[in-house]
Amino acid sequence: MCYAFFGGGGCDSVFPGDPGTLVIEAYLDVGKPLPQISISRAAKLSASRFLPQVGVENAEVLLTLNNIEYQYHPSPSKPGVYEVVGEQSVLVSPGVSFALEVRVESEVARAVGLTPPRISIEDVRLEVSAIPVAAVLLDSLDLGLDSLNISLNTRTGFIYPVGVSIDWLDNSASERDNWVETRLQPITPFSSTIVDFFLLPSDSFPENSTVRGDSGKRTWRGVYAVPVGLESDPFPIHTLRVALSRSNEIYAQHSSSRLDPIGREPISNLNGAVGFVGGISIDSIRVNVPK
Repeated sequence: MCYAFFGGGGCDSVFPGDPGTLVIEAYLDVGKPLPQISISRAAKLSASRFLPQVGVENAEVLLTLNNIEYQYHPSPSKPGVYEVVGEQSVLVSPGVSFALEVRVESEVARAVGLTPPRISIEDVRLEVSAIPVAAVLLDSLDLGLDSLNISLNTRTGFIYPVGVSIDWLDNSASERDNWVETRLQPITPFSSTIVDFFLLPSDSFPENSTVRGDSGKRTWRGVYAVPVGLESDPFPIHTLRVALSRSNEIYAQHSSSRLDPIGREPISNLNGAVGFVGGISIDSIRVNVPK
């Protein structure tokens, strides 16, 4: 079978009449309402291209959160999307157990886990370079499957490096297996098309690998770049989205494997299906640069 989901694809043998593999995705975001659940079939390769996923309409879906069961039904307007029956005011609590069971005829898929503590950005500090510097740039829009030959996609240019420090609170008294993912996303026309080899605009790491201060704050430092045409060009004023998410190692592996250029199947935490169902806490702010 061939898969085409989460921006990637992967193949194994195709059997006639095979309905495809179940793909399930749901994120229990702490402090937010109970999530929608996406259920579909992995697409099959046809005529050298991947076909879109097909939503599953006949699933029986039960989510148990903190020992309370919630029934789901198909969305009337979104094929393959399931919504909780009533209970719109219920919010996902931190540090509680959950279990999801999906039945589609004779198939059963399950996922279990814990929701993480809530994460909150405490402070963002910026360091903007006074002058642009020469850099070797890679145009990410020009990357194909043969991305090993990156010399064809590189060019020299000028960038303003922007250093960003993010503080967040971690007042836990015990060691946990939480992972944190950071993202720096400039909201401008140059967003996400130019990547410098030596920058760190995003990262994923065990939370306890960072130093925790006396006040319980942890800090991550990253760098992104603003490209300019000439060394004499001024720094372009723009808006930066700073995002933090807290989950577990499986989510970190799943998130990174979704971007696998070889197109392998993303890491999954489900039994009987592929995809990801897990607890997560997300916080983000927008900052004017320079501020």
